[in-house]
Amino acid sequence: MKRNIFYSILITNLICYLLFYLPLKEPILLFTWNSILLSVLFIIIVIFIKKYDIIKNSLKYLILLGIIYRVILIPIQPIASDDFYRYIWDGKVQANGINPYTYAPNDSTLKHLHSEQLPSKVNFQHLKTIYPPYSQWIFLFAYIIAGESFLGLKLLLLITEILTIIFIFLTLKNLNKDQKYTLIYALSPLPIMQFFIDAHVDGFGITLFAAFFYLVSKNKWLYSYFVLGLSITSKLITIMIYPFLLRGRSIKNFMALIIVPSITVCLIYVPYSINGFPFESLLIFVQNWYSNASVFTLFQKIFNDNFLSRIFSMALFFVSFVWLYFSKKELIEKSYLIFTLFFIFSPVVHPWYITWVAFLTAINFRWSGVVFISTISISNIYAMNYIINKKWEMNEWLLLFEYLPVIILLAIEEIRLKRKNLNLELS
Repeated sequence: MKRNIFYSILITNLICYLLFYLPLKEPILLFTWNSILLSVLFIIIVIFIKKYDIIKNSLKYLILLGIIYRVILIPIQPIASDDFYRYIWDGKVQANGINPYTYAPNDSTLKHLHSEQLPSKVNFQHLKTIYPPYSQWIFLFAYIIAGESFLGLKLLLLITEILTIIFIFLTLKNLNKDQKYTLIYALSPLPIMQFFIDAHVDGFGITLFAAFFYLVSKNKWLYSYFVLGLSITSKLITIMIYPFLLRGRSIKNFMALIIVPSITVCLIYVPYSINGFPFESLLIFVQNWYSNASVFTLFQKIFNDNFLSRIFSMALFFVSFVWLYFSKKELIEKSYLIFTLFFIFSPVVHPWYITWVAFLTAINFRWSGVVFISTISISNIYAMNYIINKKWEMNEWLLLFEYLPVIILLAIEEIRLKRKNLNLELS
């Protein structure tokens, strides 16, 4: 009976993904409500995963099902985001021998590269690209593979997602953890929809991050430092775990940790910095943008000031970072917590950002993570409202439903862990 319920949910998931082939007038409606339904079903799936043993053969078939879900969505036109046009444009610019950090898409210098859809469909055409160098390599390869089609991005994402799932499986094995938790990522609708419908770039960075933790689990520290450097050039937020690695190292290991990632990052950034500044648009972004934020929104209500709200949010995050730095928690646990707290305090939290939490939840199971990668689907309502009504408006009640369960669960988990550790010390 229980097995039938579990398989019925997996079949329902399959049907939900196949529904995207329907020729709908407003596919964003299906995307939004489907994402919320799939997130609810995902929590039920995780309850089954957590409660019951999964034999090795069944686990392999369930992982394969997660890959099949991804393959099904490859031909689907992106729905909730137009970021992929920027990715393709950056790839096209590079394919023509031009640094994507030199000119904004609307610069007349690039007029000879204009086509029917590019750069007219690129968002924020007055800004140079915000995406880091490793992502730029991906954009170039995707353009070489499929030109101005999104298929190049999705095919590369399929390769990297399979690698991510393999790294999760092997990391759990090396850490003597149950490999069934690979399914937390493999079956999660968040990476499936964000990468294989909307083709978001985070999927490429997560693979590098997964490779880093795999190498750490094998005690291949030198190689892990190199991969961490690559990871930083794909998504700068991965640098957050860098200070955690510095503690308790021998002098030789400490020097390697300083030198290897630094050289890796420099070698990748320098060619793009000769006639461009890779951080120009990022600096504009971190100063001005805010969307779907929790703590930041609270401070906005109190101060009604963007700058002050950012300062107070940043201060709370810094306090959290210092607490984690000096705590005795393992690296994986610290990484999970710092990423989760970063998004709780961040002024901007798009759904695809939380795919990083999905990965970390798979190698460090937490119910707060499971809930976060599920409740974030609520934020798709904002995109739906914007696409249909041309209004981007936050709803405080929706934000409450989105973040409050995560914060409460996180607090409960930490209190329980503290009590458990205290009892161990007393015994």
